[in-house]
Amino acid sequence: MKFQRVLEQVFYRPWLITPGGYAAVRKLVEGRILRANGEGYEMLDGMTSKREEMEIDGNGIAHICIEGTLAKGISPIEACCGAWDYEWIAEDLEDAVEANVRGIFLEINSPGGNCTGCTEVVDMIQALTIPIVAYSEDTACSAAYNIAVSCDKVFGSSGSTWGSIGTIIPWLDQSAAYEAEGLKWDPITSGPLKGAGMGPSLTPAQRASLQQLVDDSFAQFRDNVLRNRRVADEFMTGAAYLAPRAKAANLIDAVLTEDLAYAELLRMLPA
Repeated sequence: MKFQRVLEQVFYRPWLITPGGYAAVRKLVEGRILRANGEGYEMLDGMTSKREEMEIDGNGIAHICIEGTLAKGISPIEACCGAWDYEWIAEDLEDAVEANVRGIFLEINSPGGNCTGCTEVVDMIQALTIPIVAYSEDTACSAAYNIAVSCDKVFGSSGSTWGSIGTIIPWLDQSAAYEAEGLKWDPITSGPLKGAGMGPSLTPAQRASLQQLVDDSFAQFRDNVLRNRRVADEFMTGAAYLAPRAKAANLIDAVLTEDLAYAELLRMLPA
């Protein structure tokens, strides 16, 4: 069932992720499942992404890391493929609040990830009563940007990448392959939408149903962006931007080094 969950999440659920980030996940999952053939699952533990624990510095600032593809309740094989659990982020935020930190410095390097779990983290951040700054010197896109834009301030290095505001179900039409193999998809279902995503192709009604799911997920993302920043629609079409252009589009507040971004957080602390 664990492999079934991985396949469902990777191939059939909505994602908030960059195209490159998803392509890397898909390639890793396909390769590892083919090699493992469902065996030796426990051996993956030594290959998994290691969680970087929250640290509280001498100024009372909690440093929380977000690294890799985001998902909720990840398994060892997902961690092996570079996943980072939304639940880890939530736990770090809770621990920071319980420790009475003065502020939070969120360090991000992520292309995004699953929709499931992102909204809960966003809500937690927006409920905070202490200053929180998001910073990236690499990538903060899609779901990771949704988290970043929920913070009080968003800063990035000149080479960092931001945005990719959008939602996708990475559907692969396999009808030609089925035809070449002499196969015909002929499900018995309780309704015309029940088999959406299971066969080699989609009917117009099935595509419309999945499109609605994508649109609803995107609406939540877009609403959160607009709740926190003035961003024009032209910058919410799925494109990613280097920090200078992201700043011009008001996706981030400033292009800064990490030290200067940290200094900005210190200035936000109450006296």
